[in-house]
Amino acid sequence: MRALIILAALITSASSQSLRASIQRVETNRHLFEFSSECNYESTPKLYVSSTLGNNWNMENGWGLSPEKPFKTIQHAVDNRQPCQTIYIMEGTYRNTYFGKSLNHQNKIVNLNGVSDLKLLAYSNAKPVLEFDGPAAILGGNFDYPVSNIEIAGLEIKGPNQSISYEDAMNDRVMKRSFFNGRGIAIWAGHHIFIHDMEVYHCPASGIRVNKGDYVIISNNKVYSNTWWSSSAESAIVLAESRHIDENESIKMKLTHNTVYDNINKIPYYNKNYAWDYSPIGNKDCSSYPACEQELVDGCPWECRYGKKTQDYIIDGMGVYVTRNKDTYLHGQMELSYNTAFRNGINGVVFHRTNRGVVKQNIIYENGLVPRLDRTEQNPQDWHLNLSKSRQSYSGLVINNSEDVKLWSNNVSARYEDDYAFKLEVDGSGPPPPLAAGGNNRVCTGLVDTYLDSVVRYDDNLETCGIKYIEISCGEKCHLIQWPYKMGASYEPVDAYKNCESDCDESDCKAFSLQDDYRPGNEGKRFCFLYKESATPQPDSCANDPFNQSQPSCSYSTANGQFFITPTAKLEYNVQDLL
Repeated sequence: MRALIILAALITSASSQSLRASIQRVETNRHLFEFSSECNYESTPKLYVSSTLGNNWNMENGWGLSPEKPFKTIQHAVDNRQPCQTIYIMEGTYRNTYFGKSLNHQNKIVNLNGVSDLKLLAYSNAKPVLEFDGPAAILGGNFDYPVSNIEIAGLEIKGPNQSISYEDAMNDRVMKRSFFNGRGIAIWAGHHIFIHDMEVYHCPASGIRVNKGDYVIISNNKVYSNTWWSSSAESAIVLAESRHIDENESIKMKLTHNTVYDNINKIPYYNKNYAWDYSPIGNKDCSSYPACEQELVDGCPWECRYGKKTQDYIIDGMGVYVTRNKDTYLHGQMELSYNTAFRNGINGVVFHRTNRGVVKQNIIYENGLVPRLDRTEQNPQDWHLNLSKSRQSYSGLVINNSEDVKLWSNNVSARYEDDYAFKLEVDGSGPPPPLAAGGNNRVCTGLVDTYLDSVVRYDDNLETCGIKYIEISCGEKCHLIQWPYKMGASYEPVDAYKNCESDCDESDCKAFSLQDDYRPGNEGKRFCFLYKESATPQPDSCANDPFNQSQPSCSYSTANGQFFITPTAKLEYNVQDLL
């Protein structure tokens, strides 16, 4: 049976009260996150920023020192900071210089190069929005000017994804202008970095990433609908090329308690620095294929076209991802824990070319939204059309070329039954490095690597893995006209699924469907229908296998229809795929 499994996503934005509690925990329980400096933030005057009330005037006149006389921009506050200072960002929208006027400017909202001993926090009940259209909302750190002892919390970061089309992004694939490649938060070098309780979305590239870091915690963030338009093979939350600053062997790097979804690479990877005969994947001798040097598709293996102009497939784009740390991070461990990752492009959680770590208590499901060409997509997208090959058949949790990793208590569901939910990967032939320890992992749908048989078990009870809705293949008739239902709202396609699911969660509902809405004024939107939990389908003939073609009166024609149902209702009414 072809069924797309959808697990429960307990997606809740952190309230300002919980944010303040989280910040207080950090300050009173230093074991949660300790800065390396001996700062007393309470004894240092606070700075305040308001995009609507503020002025970037001289502090001698009291500007910046109170909510009544705040600075206007975050960067002005950063430039006028003292060591060990907290900057409170008040309600409002903050944009980079030159916003909306260029596709290739280099302006950030906040530049943290060389900044240390600083906290950037949302003020009181505020939920400030940092809206950017350049290289990043918050960017900083390099070899000469690393960042250190930085806390960023409580902010909402919004990128320009909704203003970009697939055609425009493909036209930019080789140029890589900043508008199409911006990140939410990007730290390129530094240590003791704490990023938490953020909402980061619609960034063309990564939502949150730290390269060349140590002592980094990224926690309690909601990171969604990023990585769509960059051609840099980005993932949602990333720790890469980390560098230890001491020989402490404890867990120093954590990606924990994050909710990460709808982060998908839609543009094939391109790297101008790759020589024509170079490939970082596989073991092909690319120099032996003249077609590769001539930039031809025919006659050049796909491995040799990776990162080249001729790449016409997508195999990158993860949810929670640590990568390429093995050669640079020699002391310390990494932990990926308590994350919920779903509807991302390839896999939900990946431990890649990184030694020493723990992967535990993650909920991973319905990833692998980059198509497999042997499967029919129910709602095909424009970016699907030019793909020449399938993604890899993994859509869950992957440990790739990594040693000394522990794997505990992860619940994983692959997108398809013949996708791997749990996979150990290694280059070349031979067995992968064994786990250091593991157990109590569960798989509800998908395959398990034979090397993990002893630490992963199947569970037939879908609710045990938190599965909430199952997508049913329903062809061109996806509205059950005979089932008692409520006509719901009409939503923009990018948010239709999550909004309709939320409507179903909050009402008397056992299933929901989506279809294109062609009513005047709603063209281009998706129409949501909610099927009542408290009512039995009528007539009786429609209460059993309602999409069966022998019962055409049970369902109604739809355009690009989709149907989702709870596991309990699926069993009760024997709702089967339309084969």
